[in-house]
Amino acid sequence: MTLSNAKVSLVKCVSYGPDAVQAAVKQAVDFLGGMQEFIKPKERILLKPNLLTDATPEQCVTTHPEVLRAVIRLIKPVTSYIYCGDAPNVWGEEVDVDRVYEASGVKRVCQEEGVELCYFTHPKMVGGYPLTDWLNKCDKLVSIPKFKTHGLTLMSAAVKNLFGLVVGMSKTKIHIENPRSEELSRVLVDICAARRPDLTIVDGIEALEGEGPGTSGTPKKVDLVAASADAFALDMILAKIMGLNLRDVATIRISQDRGLAPKDCDVVVSLGEPVESFLGKNFQLPKTTPLNKMPKALADLMKYILVMKVRVAASRCKVCGQCLKICPACAISLESGRLLINDKKCIRCLCCQEICPKGAIEVRRNLLWQILSRG
Repeated sequence: MTLSNAKVSLVKCVSYGPDAVQAAVKQAVDFLGGMQEFIKPKERILLKPNLLTDATPEQCVTTHPEVLRAVIRLIKPVTSYIYCGDAPNVWGEEVDVDRVYEASGVKRVCQEEGVELCYFTHPKMVGGYPLTDWLNKCDKLVSIPKFKTHGLTLMSAAVKNLFGLVVGMSKTKIHIENPRSEELSRVLVDICAARRPDLTIVDGIEALEGEGPGTSGTPKKVDLVAASADAFALDMILAKIMGLNLRDVATIRISQDRGLAPKDCDVVVSLGEPVESFLGKNFQLPKTTPLNKMPKALADLMKYILVMKVRVAASRCKVCGQCLKICPACAISLESGRLLINDKKCIRCLCCQEICPKGAIEVRRNLLWQILSRG
């Protein structure tokens, strides 16, 4: 496959009913040549859903279990060696990861379908990053991301989902070393270029907008299942559906500049439903969007003018301590039964917002930023 003939399939699916999802996922893959085009008999397959935190399927934070089930059932006739795993944004212990597997419904589906759940505990350096050694144990990688907005990278889909291949708390070190959108996006492109998924199937039936990618976001009905062997091209089409300028999405801009992605959506072959049938969704973007779109020099200057503060909403906070444990900058403390964020230490990576199960982490902007954002 060359950049000029990258193929992306788009299929409408209006509910998470098992039959409807199965039909949509099959059709999306069939447009690309069928599962046998990507997977051969007896190959070992690693399924990588998006399991950010212990959210329920109804919260639209994680890949819906019925989409995972549909993918499993498409693969089974080709090979029975199927494994499923992720490194959620928790602090690395199997008991914590298992809590995410349980809440998301993924554990139940894997048990019902006879698929082995795996834990990303042993790193193997791939492209300079500590990725799970399950990539070496398996022959093919099938990525199953959730379609969401993201406070730091603007969009979370095909490329961003691969950050979950990084083992455990190694993600913390990466966030500390790459706190800005541009820097983290380079890491994401590096990872995707080093280990491209053999197939990506996106759950966009109900997406997430606003303060995604965690529970602070708002579910949004998009009725979409998308698939492609090219994660970079797939993200370009999804960004177009969101109504974004492609160059405003750092992962897309960086991948285009490196020659990893097509220069324009027009050269991507769209199969199934026309892209136009999914346009006009008017995604609400994160509050951090204006700052992330600025050039680095201007953004650094504007930090002193457009003040962004991360705060814990006491009315929603249950003091579970997940944000305290995940914070890479150790900027969160427990004082008198309340969780507080130190502005001087905070690097605005929004890991706390991603992991909070109650949507209690808020991004607050000063009046000038609010006025510019509306403009």
